[in-house]
Amino acid sequence: MQLPGSTTPLLLGIYLISAAPDLMALETNITLELEAKGFTSIESNTNPDEPGLFDRDIAASLEPEFKSSFNEGSTFATFTPFGRWDSRDSERRHGDIRELNIVHVSGSWETMAGIGKVFWGVTESSHLVDIINQTDYLEGFDGEDKLGQPMIRLSRSFDQSSVTAFVLPGFRNREFLSRDNPLAPPFDIDNSEPVYQSEDQQQHIDYALRYSGYLDIIDYGLSWFDGTSREPGFLPGDDGRMVPFYPQMQQIGLDLQITSGAWLWKLEVIRRAFDHNPTSEDFSAMVGGLEYSFYSIADGLFDLGLLAEQHYDSRDDRATVTFQNDLFIATRLGFNDAESSEVLAGAFIDMDDDSASFRVEANRRVFTDARISIEAQAFSNVDPGNVSYGLRNSDFILVSLELFF
Repeated sequence: MQLPGSTTPLLLGIYLISAAPDLMALETNITLELEAKGFTSIESNTNPDEPGLFDRDIAASLEPEFKSSFNEGSTFATFTPFGRWDSRDSERRHGDIRELNIVHVSGSWETMAGIGKVFWGVTESSHLVDIINQTDYLEGFDGEDKLGQPMIRLSRSFDQSSVTAFVLPGFRNREFLSRDNPLAPPFDIDNSEPVYQSEDQQQHIDYALRYSGYLDIIDYGLSWFDGTSREPGFLPGDDGRMVPFYPQMQQIGLDLQITSGAWLWKLEVIRRAFDHNPTSEDFSAMVGGLEYSFYSIADGLFDLGLLAEQHYDSRDDRATVTFQNDLFIATRLGFNDAESSEVLAGAFIDMDDDSASFRVEANRRVFTDARISIEAQAFSNVDPGNVSYGLRNSDFILVSLELFF
């Protein structure tokens, strides 16, 4: 169970005491997910001459959400635990507290204390500015799933903007898939004792500030972060395995979205500086692009969106992330049916070495309280010098069924 540490019992007690007067008004939502994953071209990460161990995989997850309001509706409490069971990969048998917090609203002020999730970003293919929560790498290498983060959040709203300040006590280190998983990093990692640049290690207190709002057709966000990097570098260990290293860093981010009729223009830009980091260098990165939508095609049967986004990273080939000079192109089909069917199909193309990956995501509501989803990814012509070379034989298809109670 990956839990945020000593704050958990205290916060749970606060939640139970606060929610007690309104237990009858407790709102409960439970999501049970069943998934099956198959890999179509397998090669063992430890021995290329042996077949991989994960030609198929069955897993299940449970995520209940409990909400309550009191103080005449001005105070809210939320508790969202999460648990995953996996038939093959023991590392994926894990748990987390996604949310456990109390929010109080008073006029234009909002205060939150506890464990929470915060999302920043506007682009489709990656979220550079999103920095508050640690990535839950055990749930997916696309970076969409996040661990709960202990925080105190204070926000002040104005007519068309808001300012939010964060105090982030307690760091969540990233977990990694077992070595035999085709989606694991292409080297052995010793995650038992990660190295931190700060003497406070996981107890270092991070800070963040965000100013966001809208002006006519422009939505904007300007953010600042100072603390422990959520993305680890790696140092060689004594036993030949790599040890995660978490440096101190500062990041300034900007995200913009312009809505003009059927056009969406999107941009995320960051500048990241490190304090004497032996595993990386200061860098700038951006992702920007557009989406154009055609509505009510074929007598209103579906809407069609065309997307294109360009990635840039000033580290070029020295970048530790996949996207340093890559083009993302995709199409989105949104069917205007009662089941809210949607399909997103796209490709990532490296403009330097022509390495490519293709991804399809589709989902459709079934029955009354269920949704079926399909996710597939394939890698093609991956250059040996590309960061994603370790995934070249990790094509997969995943089918999941979510049940809502």
